[in-house]
Amino acid sequence: MTLLSSFPATIELTRYEDIRAALFHPDLSRTFDTRSYDDGNIRDGIVSIQHGAVHRARRRVENTQFRPDHLRLYERELFPAVMNALLDRLLVGAEVDLFSIGERLACVLASRRAGLDIREDDLDELAVIAEFVDIFSQGAAILDAKDPDAVRALVYAAYERFERDYVGPARERRQALLDAHARGEIGPEALTHDILTALLAHRADPALEMADERRIVREVATYLQGGTHTTGQTICNAVDLLFEAAAERPDLLERVATDRLVAQRAVHETLRLRPTTPKIRRRAVAEVTIAGRTIPPDSLVVLDVTAGNRDPELFGERPDAFDPDRTVTPDVPRWGLSFGAGPHICPGRTVGGGLPAPEDEPNDEHLYGLVALFLQEVIRRGIEPLPGRGERDTRTERFNRWAHFWIRVGSPRAAASAR
Repeated sequence: MTLLSSFPATIELTRYEDIRAALFHPDLSRTFDTRSYDDGNIRDGIVSIQHGAVHRARRRVENTQFRPDHLRLYERELFPAVMNALLDRLLVGAEVDLFSIGERLACVLASRRAGLDIREDDLDELAVIAEFVDIFSQGAAILDAKDPDAVRALVYAAYERFERDYVGPARERRQALLDAHARGEIGPEALTHDILTALLAHRADPALEMADERRIVREVATYLQGGTHTTGQTICNAVDLLFEAAAERPDLLERVATDRLVAQRAVHETLRLRPTTPKIRRRAVAEVTIAGRTIPPDSLVVLDVTAGNRDPELFGERPDAFDPDRTVTPDVPRWGLSFGAGPHICPGRTVGGGLPAPEDEPNDEHLYGLVALFLQEVIRRGIEPLPGRGERDTRTERFNRWAHFWIRVGSPRAAASAR
């Protein structure tokens, strides 16, 4: 059993509707490496590459951590307090790295959701968590890695440290609470609400295939990485695109700073133009027909999300332009296919992106997403990208990943525009 690296055929889909159909097709799998963890598959068993019944069972349990009541608590109480406290400490000095700030901020709430007990006001510890996220992100993008063997070794070593220093202690604490609850000594309100607790509570269910302790470590790492790296990348891309557009439409800065719905639409437009996974890959586990094309088993199916998200039939005459005021039909999300679709749709899409943005005033139940709150706050504080913006992450073939994104703090022009 090896990593599948040669295919009888490679099929690329670029139309929005064809990509969407492929994402829903049950015979297109995310699993390319059929080896076990011991044999070299660093992502063995994690929810994002599971297929079929195991994936459905796992998502039923883990999706409980993304209920609207939990997300409103994060968005309206937890995130604003954490964001402002950290920005007061990190958004200082003439020049700062927005990507680093975004990752550290996202690390706090992603750690809570994943089930890690960290010192949230300790910048050094947040830097350690961000380092883990960076390593796990390389593992998640291993199909695009320039040196996959080096990535594999790096991730293996990181998993060991991650289990020793974080998942192990957190698991002991949560298991003790679950045991006390089972004995009737504490009520359900005393339990922590996070992915790790949910997994421990249901790990005896064979449908989840979580008996292997290391799978719990990898699952927690998956949710930590998924809830952090994309936030850091999206905020940088949003600022990059927003300031580029503001050169011709300076009113955009003020509108984002004063209207959270505009900020949310700016984030959705960013995700559409710069999806965190520009090309999604699937393996055909059986003969498949998509868009009238017959795809033989074990073929590589490449879904060009960047192209699909710029379909002029859906996104208008200027689909390449950054326009938060873009008009789309109600059945097409403003972010296109950037969160995926079908059974593997991103579970944290509402955390980062909120609910679909209404065309008129949102109601009191509306969720804007944490990235919109972050974008609005940094624009209010008068940040401005430095010339040249920053440095791209060259370890991957993905074109839209930043390693650093340098901004000027307290820019008079940006602050005046945002007032």
